[in-house]
Amino acid sequence: MSKPKLCSRFLLFVIFFVLFIPLNAFASSEVEAIIGYENEAGKQLIIETSSEIDYEFTNISAVAVTMNSRDLTGLYGNSNISYIEKNTAFELSNKIQTITEVTETDILEETEHWNILTTGAAFAWEEGFTGKNVNIAIIDTGISPHEDLLISGGHSTVDDTGEWLDDNGHGMHIAGIIGAKKNDIGVVGVAPEANLYAVKALDSNGEGTLTDLLEAIEWSINNNMDIINLSLGTDESSESLENMLQEAYDAGILIVGASGNDGNSVAHPAKYESVIGVSAVDGRLNITGFSSTGAEVEFSAPGINIISTYLYDSYGTSSGTSQASPHVTGMLAILKQKYPEMTNYEIRAELVKHVQDLGDSGRDSIYGHGFITYNPDDQIAPGEVTNLQLIESSADSLLVSWENPVDEDFTEVSVYLNDSFLTSVTRDEETTYLAEELEADTEYSFSFYTEDRFGNVSVGKFFETRTKVGEPVSNEEEAPDEKAEVVVSEDKTDKGRIESEEADLNQNTAEEKENDQVAVEPGEEDNADLNREETEQAGNEEQAEKQLDEGSQGNEVKDDPEESQSQKASAIEKTEESNRQDIASAVDADKINASLNSDKENDNGSEPKKNDTEQEDEAIADSDEDLAPDEKEDESKNIFVRFFEYIGNLFITIFDWIIGLFT
Repeated sequence: MSKPKLCSRFLLFVIFFVLFIPLNAFASSEVEAIIGYENEAGKQLIIETSSEIDYEFTNISAVAVTMNSRDLTGLYGNSNISYIEKNTAFELSNKIQTITEVTETDILEETEHWNILTTGAAFAWEEGFTGKNVNIAIIDTGISPHEDLLISGGHSTVDDTGEWLDDNGHGMHIAGIIGAKKNDIGVVGVAPEANLYAVKALDSNGEGTLTDLLEAIEWSINNNMDIINLSLGTDESSESLENMLQEAYDAGILIVGASGNDGNSVAHPAKYESVIGVSAVDGRLNITGFSSTGAEVEFSAPGINIISTYLYDSYGTSSGTSQASPHVTGMLAILKQKYPEMTNYEIRAELVKHVQDLGDSGRDSIYGHGFITYNPDDQIAPGEVTNLQLIESSADSLLVSWENPVDEDFTEVSVYLNDSFLTSVTRDEETTYLAEELEADTEYSFSFYTEDRFGNVSVGKFFETRTKVGEPVSNEEEAPDEKAEVVVSEDKTDKGRIESEEADLNQNTAEEKENDQVAVEPGEEDNADLNREETEQAGNEEQAEKQLDEGSQGNEVKDDPEESQSQKASAIEKTEESNRQDIASAVDADKINASLNSDKENDNGSEPKKNDTEQEDEAIADSDEDLAPDEKEDESKNIFVRFFEYIGNLFITIFDWIIGLFT
C-alpha cells in the first residue's frame, strides 16, 4: 500500500474519531431534571426530547424527566420552556442530630413534659379541641406502627420502595410530637386526635430528591390534606418547589417548615412565603445555638430534648428545628378544628394571637411573632371565695373557713399566710384551713386566690385576724410576778416551822444559861431572868425586822414608804407578842430544868456538859420529829433556805447570850 493511501486512511480515522466519538459519548450522558413549560407546545417538546418521563405533575406545569444532556442544553432559551432544574438532593433538617432511644418514659406523666406544658395544649383539650378530623401529611421518612400512634394512611414517593413505613426513625419522632395519643402511655402530641398520614419522601438515610418531594406535596394536595409538615431542607432554591408549595397553599393547605440547624440563614422550603418558618428554643425559651434565623422565621417552638415516639414501639429524645416545626403543626390542627370556617390564611393569622412575645417587641428575625402557646377563650378568672370566717383561735393557731365560688370551671383555692404559700384546696375538699405554730398575740393576714381549669387566677380575697394572748410561763424572765407569789407562799408555809425552831433554840439556850449559872442567889435569879427576857425580846425584834426586809426583797414588791412602815410595824408587833409567849414558856421551862438538873447533880454527881454544837443538833432533831411528813418533804426542798436562816438565828442567839453575860 502506498504512503498516500495510508495517510488518507489515517486522516479519515482521525476525522471520524473527532466527529463521532464525542457525539456518542455526549448522547450517553443522561441527567434527571424538572422542566417547567409555558404551554402545551412546551410540554410536548419536553416529552418528545426526554429519554424517560419520570413524573408528570398535575398541579404545576412541569415534568420530571431523564434526558440526554445535549438535548437538555438545547431547551435553554426556548420560549415554550419556563425553567430547567436539576433533580437536587434533599435531606433531614437535623440529619447530624441523632435520636437517642430511651427505655423509660413513665418518670413524668405524658402531659408533664416541658414541651406540652409550655405550649398550653392542655387548655385547648379542656375546651374540646384536639385536632380531631384534621388531616396532616408528615412528609418525612415514613411512620411505622406504634401503640401510641394512630396512622390514618400513607404514601411513598421513594423509588426503591412502595411502602411508607419508617426505616429511619425521624418520621416516627415527628409524628409523636404532632399527634401521639392521649392514653396515659408514654407521650402525648399537641393534637392527639388529628389524622396522621405518613408520606415517605426520604429513604433510610434521611435523603431524598426534589422530584420525590414534589410528588409528596402533590399527593397531599390531591388527597385533601389540611396541613403539611416539612422537617427537611436544602440551601438551594427551587422554582418548581416554590410553585408546588404555593399551589398547596392556594388549595387551602397550611404548610410548616423547619428553619434549619446550621445557625445561619433560613433554609428552603421554610424560606418561601407560603411556608411558616419555625425556629427552636430551649426550656427557658431562649433561642438555641443551632437554630437558623432570619426574616422568614414566623414562630418559635420547643426544640431541645424533646421526647417522642420512635422505632419498634419505643421512645426517643432529639433536638432540632425538626422537632420545633411539628409543635406548630399540632397547634394549627387545634385551631383548624376550632375554626372550621376559617381559611388557611385566617388560621395562620389566628395563630399570632396564641404566642408569647419573645425578643424584640412584635415580630423579629429570631422568634418571629413569638413562642406558640395556646390562649383559651375563657380568660376570665372565677369568682372570689366568700363568707371568710375565723372558726377558732389560740395562742399558736388559727382555724379559718370560707365558701367556694359557683363557677363551673373553678378548680382550686390557693391559700397564703402573710404572702407565703400554704396549700391548695380543690373544689371537692373541705373549705377550712388550720394554720399552726404561730406567735401569740400577733396579727396575721390570710390571702385566698381562686383558679379555673384554664389557669385564670382571681385578684384574691384577704382576711386579717389575730392569735390570742399566750398563757403566763412560770420562769423568771417571762413571769416574775408568778414566781414572787410562789416565794411568798413558801415563806408562809415555813413561817410556823421557823418560829417553832426558834422557840426550841431559845429554850435550849436558856437551859445552857441555867446550867452555867450554878450559884445564883434568889434575888439575882429574878434579875437575870428579867435581863434575859429584855435581851431576847430586843434580839427577836431585830430578827423580825430582818425577816420582814428579806421577805420584801424575795417578793420583789415595790411599796410606797408609808405602807412599808405600816407593814413593818405590824410584823414587829406580832413578833413581839409571839416572843413574849415563847419567853414566858422558856422561863418556866428554865426553872423546871434548873431544879431537875440540881437534883440530878446532887444525886448522881456532876454530868458532863454538852457543847453548843451538840445542843443545836438535838434541837434540830427534835424539830424534825415534830414535823408532819408533808412538812418534812417541804423542808428537804428548802434545805438551803432553812440552813442560812438557821445560821443567822444561831448567830443572833449567841450574840444575845454574850450580851447577857455582861449585863
